[in-house]
Amino acid sequence: MYKPIDAAVWVERDTLRAMGYEKMVCREDEKQAAAAGLMSKPLTAPSVEKALKDFGLDGEAASHSPIKSLSGGQKVKVVLAAAMWQHPHVLILDEPTNYLDRDGLGALSLGLKDFGGGVVIISHNMEFANSVCSQKWIMEAGRLREEGEVVGDDDMGDLNQGPDEIIDASGNKIEVNREKMMTDKERKKAIKDIEKKLKEHKKKNTLSDTEMWELQDKLAELNAQLAK
Repeated sequence: MYKPIDAAVWVERDTLRAMGYEKMVCREDEKQAAAAGLMSKPLTAPSVEKALKDFGLDGEAASHSPIKSLSGGQKVKVVLAAAMWQHPHVLILDEPTNYLDRDGLGALSLGLKDFGGGVVIISHNMEFANSVCSQKWIMEAGRLREEGEVVGDDDMGDLNQGPDEIIDASGNKIEVNREKMMTDKERKKAIKDIEKKLKEHKKKNTLSDTEMWELQDKLAELNAQLAK
């Protein structure tokens, strides 16, 4: 503490991960991403009021009412507005229909249909789920079943086609990493390489936990592709 700025040392991200500071690196990445998102939209009273108004809350409720005094439906709208504040690519909603009236449900359904990103919803409201979800995973009587499929604009299509880079809502340039289509022969070779690394790790502890989990996931993915 209280050391001069010239006493600071810059340590590369990969070095920190190799030293076992994976969680700290991830937290810092999240903070940097959040800061970048906030810069794209000023955190001012008029800006917040406008965002909340877009979700059905008037200026009085937005600026002059504590959250604890709001109704259940109004609190849901505040949470939805906060979730959309930084223009996310993926939206995950857990029981979003709780406390919403019919008008609120209708507006949410229309908004989700217009949303250009990915949406994952956990809901007990079948009418709502049927109106917005093309693919559903249903847990019933201890059994999980799948209904529907990814269709239309949600279909990933051929990952080897399309632009090499895209621009997100904040103006950031994102390079598109294309995954090369592998033949069965290449998959078998990759499986052997991964199994060799995992076997070596068991003897000499050569991998971090994150690297081991990534290799195990990749191994399961390749085996699944071979089985098809």
